[in-house]
Amino acid sequence: MSIETQDIARDGLYGYMARPQPAGKGGVLIVPTIFAVNPFVRQYADELARAGLTAAVCDLYSGLPLVTGYEESLARARKLNDGLVEQIVGKWLDHLQHSHALRSLGILGFCLGGRFALLRAARDARIVACAAAYPSIEDPMLPNQSQDVLKLAPDIRCPVQICQPGHDHVASKETYRALKDVLDRRSAPTIWQYYPDAEHGFMHRKEPVANPAATVIASPQVVAFLAACLN
Repeated sequence: MSIETQDIARDGLYGYMARPQPAGKGGVLIVPTIFAVNPFVRQYADELARAGLTAAVCDLYSGLPLVTGYEESLARARKLNDGLVEQIVGKWLDHLQHSHALRSLGILGFCLGGRFALLRAARDARIVACAAAYPSIEDPMLPNQSQDVLKLAPDIRCPVQICQPGHDHVASKETYRALKDVLDRRSAPTIWQYYPDAEHGFMHRKEPVANPAATVIASPQVVAFLAACLN
């Protein structure tokens, strides 16, 4: 399937969009890692578009120049607060729904974006599918965080897919167990992928070899899950 891509920087929206040609009725908002709208999430948006979904990546840093260094990216992320991100994500979802006439909306988040994806799915009834890869749910919450994912997750009414690495230096095994417990108590489906040898961020990290090995299995399932829910 052919796709059309463009960078977005207008009307307070910053990010990247990929659309299938012809465009379908389903769309996904990707909330990226601390590294923002980098080649990894651009390629993921392209892959979703090839699966028939309009895919947008929101820039949580509102158009700041892209940086690749971990420390600088982490420092930027620590300045984000939940209220600000809620506004950015909401504006993008409104744009997808109204400007592109999408009938069904999904949300996908990686790392820090995974946490924000779960938070949004708990509060936005428009979202019919939520996928979170290695969501950065820290315990205790950071000073810039005000919303508790574990307390809000029971309110997610749509199907949820989680990708959990066995070695996650951000979210503990206890946190993942608590998240799985609250999601399993819902009436909506929960799909859980567990990769015991993979690390946090495994889809965009090539080392160790367990990371790309896990990605080969995990990534197509994420795309298939969203396509099944939204197409």
